[in-house]
Amino acid sequence: EHATFIDAALDLMDDATYAETLRRAWRRALDGETAKALAEVLDSAAVQWPGLFAGAWPALLTAVEAGAGGPRFNADHAWRALDAETAQAWLAQLPPRIEGDAPDSLRARAVLHSRQPETVLRVWRQAFAGGADPDAIYWLMEVGYADEDGQACALHGERPLHIGFDAAQRKQMAASQPEWRREIQRLHPTWGSLGAEAAPAVAQGHMGGTLAATCGLCHGPLHRLLTVPQPALAGIDCPTPLTLATCLSCQGWEQDGPILFFRHDGDGAPQAHPSQRQAEPVTPEFPAEPLREADVALFQAPPRWAWQDWGDSNGRQNLSRVGGPPSWVQSAEYPACPDCERRMSFAMQLDSDLPQADGGDWMWGSGGCNYSFWCGHCRVSAHLWQCT
Repeated sequence: EHATFIDAALDLMDDATYAETLRRAWRRALDGETAKALAEVLDSAAVQWPGLFAGAWPALLTAVEAGAGGPRFNADHAWRALDAETAQAWLAQLPPRIEGDAPDSLRARAVLHSRQPETVLRVWRQAFAGGADPDAIYWLMEVGYADEDGQACALHGERPLHIGFDAAQRKQMAASQPEWRREIQRLHPTWGSLGAEAAPAVAQGHMGGTLAATCGLCHGPLHRLLTVPQPALAGIDCPTPLTLATCLSCQGWEQDGPILFFRHDGDGAPQAHPSQRQAEPVTPEFPAEPLREADVALFQAPPRWAWQDWGDSNGRQNLSRVGGPPSWVQSAEYPACPDCERRMSFAMQLDSDLPQADGGDWMWGSGGCNYSFWCGHCRVSAHLWQCT
């Protein structure tokens, strides 16, 4: 009955079995069942198979209206599949101003989370901006958009490339995992299952080690996260190779650098942004070793894994990926470029437990994710991490 077991079973189902399981669960929910296990199945559907709810949007809205005591089915993810006709009809029903948690606000949230460029700015301004809410920008970032001169600008792509770690990295990463999790990871499509059914590489990348460039805060060498020879394959607006690097000793730990920014030259190599260069170096409280150096494969997992939820992953899924939509640990946070002030686009995320050169396992905070961003206008990257 434990949710982790149900999630693991759903993760390893083939698509046909998975789809049929979801259909049966949704029929039972529509018939009034509210079992916790049923809600777990439908939570998975909302993230990976939101089309399940097509044609029954009022029923899903009713389930969400049930409040904290009723099954929510990860509804914010499910609204991605909301059809344009229903979105337009619900938008037309909204009053000029929306107050409280009435059905109007739930419909507005649904239309916003449908992420349709034609409606996202309209519903955001009407329901969540209103000229008075200082946090309105976070509602828009939550659905991966920015308002650029009245145009809806997407801040992430839709099809990520997962990082396929090499054998030495996998061995080091598996050493601290229980046997059952190692077995699931061996079979899971987001890890690039080994053997005959291994996903073919779309591109190669290079992880780990240090660069000649130095951190603007501590003046130590930058730590390479990943060099991507063809970023455009992952939807990143960069025609040259791109090296994403940071200072593991300073990013998120030092007061002056919760987010680190870097300018990139014509070859894609990073340098500390002028705004974060200090004449006198700080002494890091947590000096870090670089990640283990390795050539890695970048591969495309089946479409079902384009969206992943950090909490549902629970260590079974590989969340280290380039491009696509981010899997936020907390709220969405796209930094503004320090040069042009536009919201930066999502470029990459790296999960915790990354193998380090000294044999350790790198953790982002207490075990979260790192997020990398890119401004193609200014050739500037940024990095921040979140944890619970």
